[in-house]
Amino acid sequence: MPTSFSADPSTLRELILQAGQGFYVPVYQRDFTWGEAEIDRLFEDVDHGITRASSGQSPSTFLGSVILVSDRDSVMPKNVDALPPTVLHVVDGQQRLTTLLLTFSILARFISDEMIFLQAEITAGSTSTLDTWLLNTLGERREDLLESIASTSFAGTDEFKMKPRLIRQASDVWGNDGTLARYESDVAWYLMATTTNRHNGNPHLAVAVPAARPHLERVARLVTDHVADIAQGKSDCEILNGLEFLSNTGMANTLIASASDPVAQPELLDDHRKAAARLLALASFLLNGVLVIDVKAPDEDYAFALFEPLNTTGQLLTALETLKPLIVQSEGGIANYSTSASAASFAKVEAHFPPTMKADERAKSSADLLTTFALAETGRRLARTLLDQRQYLRSEFQALAPPNGAITSSRAFVSHMAETSAFYFDIWSDPHSAFMAGATELDRLCLEVLRSTNHSIVIAPLTRYYEDWSKSPSQQRKAEFLAVLQAVTAFWTLWRTSRATTKGIDDIYRRLMSAGHTNTTLPALAWRPQTPAPLPAAAQLKVALVDILSTRGNITSKADWIAKASVQPLYQTSKQLAKFVLLAAHEDRIADQNGLIKRGVPGSFASMTRAVWLAHYSVEHIAPQTLATGDTSYAQAIYDQGLIDRLGNLTLMPVDLNTLVGNKTWPYKRDV
Repeated sequence: MPTSFSADPSTLRELILQAGQGFYVPVYQRDFTWGEAEIDRLFEDVDHGITRASSGQSPSTFLGSVILVSDRDSVMPKNVDALPPTVLHVVDGQQRLTTLLLTFSILARFISDEMIFLQAEITAGSTSTLDTWLLNTLGERREDLLESIASTSFAGTDEFKMKPRLIRQASDVWGNDGTLARYESDVAWYLMATTTNRHNGNPHLAVAVPAARPHLERVARLVTDHVADIAQGKSDCEILNGLEFLSNTGMANTLIASASDPVAQPELLDDHRKAAARLLALASFLLNGVLVIDVKAPDEDYAFALFEPLNTTGQLLTALETLKPLIVQSEGGIANYSTSASAASFAKVEAHFPPTMKADERAKSSADLLTTFALAETGRRLARTLLDQRQYLRSEFQALAPPNGAITSSRAFVSHMAETSAFYFDIWSDPHSAFMAGATELDRLCLEVLRSTNHSIVIAPLTRYYEDWSKSPSQQRKAEFLAVLQAVTAFWTLWRTSRATTKGIDDIYRRLMSAGHTNTTLPALAWRPQTPAPLPAAAQLKVALVDILSTRGNITSKADWIAKASVQPLYQTSKQLAKFVLLAAHEDRIADQNGLIKRGVPGSFASMTRAVWLAHYSVEHIAPQTLATGDTSYAQAIYDQGLIDRLGNLTLMPVDLNTLVGNKTWPYKRDV
């Protein structure tokens, strides 16, 4: 191994915040493509990392490896006098680095807003030690973030003394003035725009992304929404939401690494101070608590030799595979294990992960299964990271198994995992499952709708009712399962079609699993909640869902739902649920003379079936999205009032027929 090769764990501060260092993305790298799923995952990892850090666990958040090659000579084109002393070519990790630097930019702006408020309070006479501590510490973190975005050099004029930390070959050139510098890629442009605001004394101003950069605008908006949620206490991280670290000096020092000890009662603070504290913890954690493996190779050839095994051939054990030795140990060794109840249960799980399964698919399926299992088992929200899942299985199982617990408890744990696996793979993932073959058309349609909209949070409660049937099969228990299936489908449809986002619904189910619903005395649905109770009847769960729909969803009647759903651009937010609602609207309906629909006799048209759902129907616009030139047959108000994507302008149509009618006039479409 060459002596110049190194691989070291580094915080983002250690990786990025180095004087005179810049990152250079070679031209062969693909464009910046991270979107909603990756950004959501990044913030989810940070949420879980902060939670772990607050309880003293480490590492907190690990973002994998970044492979770098130090090379100034091959930067082309270049202005030698503007080149950072250290230029690191990014062979692997540019998507993460780009997203993190954009996040630093946006976070620095949020922090600047709160600093303006705190400074005004102190200028007006505030003597609060908390205000002083927040202002000073936020100032330190903001400078770290801004220096991470662009390093300061001695050469250059005005804002061009500061060089963006990351640029892309061909699009960007480091320069000392506006004539020589060129920052045209999305990331370099955004970093330089943030730096210009900083130079002009306006770090609190948001960067206005032009329409010509749609991907950058979307990413900036997504990151901004996440940071805003954290600032407002609306994230999934209870440590940040509850601000416990403000009254717990040990936790504060762990999260913030502050020389001072803040002592405050979070509930007495106003929204500004709460936001300032949350942003401070977030910035501190991003800089000091997020780890990467900083891999530095002597040259690009060696870097690619590293890149391949690290990213394609490395097959780490899944969390499930690391659990098996503990199960064997709990049964007294391999000799006893082969004939044990645990072995029979775990074999059912293993059957869904055959040796022929590809490594990526194995890792994804294992993570999907375990997030559902944790929610069904303990009502806990489990991250998809391998570290979190290994720790969860190990700690939960060892607490139940001998010598800490009883063999019956550990066997039940493995049995529950087998039932979760059976439901997830044999029913949820299999549209032709034998279990659903005997159900009604409506039941089968409900499962198809949940599956096609990826509403996977309901797998946990469905698994509980499925397990109740599986352990003692009967028509009554299967009817209970199917009643729950219809109930969660109805709840999902009414909730999602009445608002612009899915925000809040996952939290509803996590609370039902872990704590039940106190308004209706529904007990917790998980196998091992804090207060164990028998699995409630489906009717009791329905009552709880109706209450939640009323109290949290502000839907107490059909009229409430219509008022909310009719103003949603449902074609944009969920075409699948738009299709489901339209199917429901067509059940036993016939056409009238105006091309609309009216109620027919029962059985006149059965649309609420899985067969109709799977037929070649698509959700289509009545008034077309793009009018043909000169077409005045549609009311202009449909376009002026933004009605184009709402339910009233949507219908179901066979795909081939839609090709025929296209954007024809209304009289033509009405006849069709």
